[in-house]
Amino acid sequence: MKNAVLVLTNSEDGKHTDVVIEKLQRANQNTFRFDSDRFASGKITIDFETNNQKCGFIISSHNQILNSKNIKSVWYRRPNHFNLQIKDSIQRRYAEEEIRNLLEGLCAIIPQDVFWLSNPRNLEQARKKLFQLKLARELGFLVPETIVTNNPNRVRKFLKKHNDRIVFKAIYHEFLNYGNSAFNIPTTLITERHLANLGLVRKMPALFQKFIEKEYELRVTIVEDKIFAVRINSQVNPLTVVDWRHPEYIDKLSYVQVEFPCKIAKLCLHMLTNLGLAFGAFDFAMSKDGKLYFLEVNPNGQWYWLEDLAGVLISDAIINALSKERR
Repeated sequence: MKNAVLVLTNSEDGKHTDVVIEKLQRANQNTFRFDSDRFASGKITIDFETNNQKCGFIISSHNQILNSKNIKSVWYRRPNHFNLQIKDSIQRRYAEEEIRNLLEGLCAIIPQDVFWLSNPRNLEQARKKLFQLKLARELGFLVPETIVTNNPNRVRKFLKKHNDRIVFKAIYHEFLNYGNSAFNIPTTLITERHLANLGLVRKMPALFQKFIEKEYELRVTIVEDKIFAVRINSQVNPLTVVDWRHPEYIDKLSYVQVEFPCKIAKLCLHMLTNLGLAFGAFDFAMSKDGKLYFLEVNPNGQWYWLEDLAGVLISDAIINALSKERR
């Protein structure tokens, strides 16, 4: 009988993983925690085997052993941190790619009747912002006008069209990781200072979007069919007017759980179905003229700070999804 919940994470994920595993264990769920960095250091072992009789793997950690044939559900919670102690950068990158490819291969051979929150193959496509925007528009969301270009003149025309009120957004990664330190790449309102360096887009295309003059913002977290909508009063602080995810102020803003319009909730559920996801963290902006704009969906986004500050029990929904017996 399939009775094991596999949690794919890393040892530095903190509250997100810790809270869910603690609740799974309290619910008497057979839970195996797989930390990618502990695997990369040899503290977790993997044995894969294929022959005429079988194809599968066994994971061992301390006094725990997990056979792939016993997995009933998987929580894919950021198993992408390896912390390899290899000084040579070329060798370290090679080792990281080998480990990452191995983990992707193991995920691919997990039996198809296993429930994923969510499958990494679907997560990878869902992270593509251009695909998100196209799908959101087709489903009926209101989407801010957006361009992606490597033509500086196109950006200038777009800026003029929107009365000098456009923002820059990262197309994929929103941080620079230097190992010992990391820097966020926030949504940035374009000013004269940025226009002086606009020629740089010739070498790296960039995403620009009409800036929405906001009344407030919404983070809508969905686990299967459970919806948690939280109003973020981001406009009270000048440093969070453009991007509320400022690391210094994110826990100082006001967060209030609110009712979410049924029509938009259905669109969110349709979007997750189209993306093949069981989880999504949607970001919306309510404009000053009362229009709700879709900004993006993070297919594996952060959520624990909302439990702490708004009292929404997203972890309970995750527990229920991973624990459920499914046909």
